[in-house]
Amino acid sequence: MLELYHSGLTTCSKQVRLCLAEKALDYVSHYIELWRYENLRPEYLALNPNGVVPTLVYDGRAITNSLVINEYLDDVFPEVAMRPADAGARARMRLWCWTADDVHPAVTNATYSAFMKSHAEELAPDDIERMLAATPVPERRERWRRITEGGFTEKELDDSFARLDFTVGRVDAALADGPFLAGAEYSLADISMLAIIHRINELRPDFLTRRPRAADWRERMMARPHVARVYAPGTAETPPRPKGVSLAGLD
Repeated sequence: MLELYHSGLTTCSKQVRLCLAEKALDYVSHYIELWRYENLRPEYLALNPNGVVPTLVYDGRAITNSLVINEYLDDVFPEVAMRPADAGARARMRLWCWTADDVHPAVTNATYSAFMKSHAEELAPDDIERMLAATPVPERRERWRRITEGGFTEKELDDSFARLDFTVGRVDAALADGPFLAGAEYSLADISMLAIIHRINELRPDFLTRRPRAADWRERMMARPHVARVYAPGTAETPPRPKGVSLAGLD
């Protein structure tokens, strides 16, 4: 039995949820509410010591990192292949999956500044220290500290957006060679990068309006039935965020 611990519409959660949907794999869904800090509960940290989502559990084994999870799923359940058979196309696919991981910190910085800073400001100083003490990964702990202490500098955000703009340009250039990022076939490359491009479009839609191939690819991807379902808000797997912030997950 496959079990997925996720947080619905977070970037990495969408990557794995979409892979599972495209491969028509049934799984038990465990929603982790980040604004209740459920990802920092001891029982979850026993599965994922980094305290991040998603985590896949199968056959008694916990698999972490969305890129690793999706390749694992394609290894264990190859019936609906999400990787090209051609070695060159598969290498290109892996480069785009890596790119999604590589640019993710820039996406995170911009996302935290745009959507999460106000939530972090709801925490009292003692609660902030409690949350930070429970966050295991040093760079994530430092990111949260920065957010709670006023956020990133203008230069830091400019640098993040420059990185995102560059990435959209690379996507646009790659699509000159075929309808998908690995070429002719829909693959894990598209699944990984769609979550990134979708968030960039929420933050800076002008980055796509200047890149017609990237914009067209995003529209085609969003029209896919599984994408429409996975990315839809308000479902059992994508419930609305609770009002306010709670440390219930740390109790």
